[in-house]
Amino acid sequence: MTRIDFGTLYEFEREDEKRKRENRQRISDFLALCEGHNATIAEQRDWTTRDLIHFVGISPHLVITITISEKYLAVQISQIREKFKTFKAEYISIPDRMAVSVEQPPAEKLGLHDVVSCPGCGKTTPYDGYFQYCVRCGEKLDTLVKTCKACNNGIIYHPSFTFCPVCSAEMSPDYDSPPLNELDPNGLVWGISNKEAPTEEGEDLFPGSGLIG
Repeated sequence: MTRIDFGTLYEFEREDEKRKRENRQRISDFLALCEGHNATIAEQRDWTTRDLIHFVGISPHLVITITISEKYLAVQISQIREKFKTFKAEYISIPDRMAVSVEQPPAEKLGLHDVVSCPGCGKTTPYDGYFQYCVRCGEKLDTLVKTCKACNNGIIYHPSFTFCPVCSAEMSPDYDSPPLNELDPNGLVWGISNKEAPTEEGEDLFPGSGLIG
C-alpha cells in the first residue's frame, strides 16, 4: 500500500503569506486525493500535542495523511469535516506510522519488544536485555531481574516489571540472580525459575555417558 503524507500544518498564517498559500494547497491536494480515491476519512487527536489532529484518508491501495493544528487552522479542519464524514479514533495503524504521530516510541518502529521508563529522565527508552543505557540521556538502566517475595519466591521477572503479574505485589530486584541477558537474551520468556531442580539420590546426571568397555 502506498502512503502520501502532506506533513504538519501549524504555522501562523497571518505572519507568512507564502506559508498560508502552501497550507491551502496542501489541504486542497489532500481533499482532492481523498475524493478521487473515494477514501474513508478517520481522524485522531495527537496523544502528545493535543492541538494537532491527524487526518487519514484510507482507500484500497492508498493512504493519504495530513496533520493540522486546530488552534491556528480551525476553519480548515471544519471544512474537512463538512466535506467528509470523518470517524474519530483513539489510534490509527497505518504504513510508516512513525511519520504521522510523534507519540510512538522509536523502539516500536524498530520492532523491539520492550520499552521502559528511564530512572534518570523519565522518558521511554528501548530495552531488551542487551540495552544498558537510556537512548535519551545516557543514564544506566536497571538490568537486575526482579522477584516477587509475596507469592512466587524463586521466580525471576523482567527488570521493567514493577508489580507481580501473579499477585500484583510490588517486586524488588534479585541481587543474587545473573543479568537478564544471560538468562534470556531476547527477554521473550518471563517468570523463569531461579532455582535448579533437585536431583534424586542415585540419579544419573549424565545419561548415556557410561564407560565404554
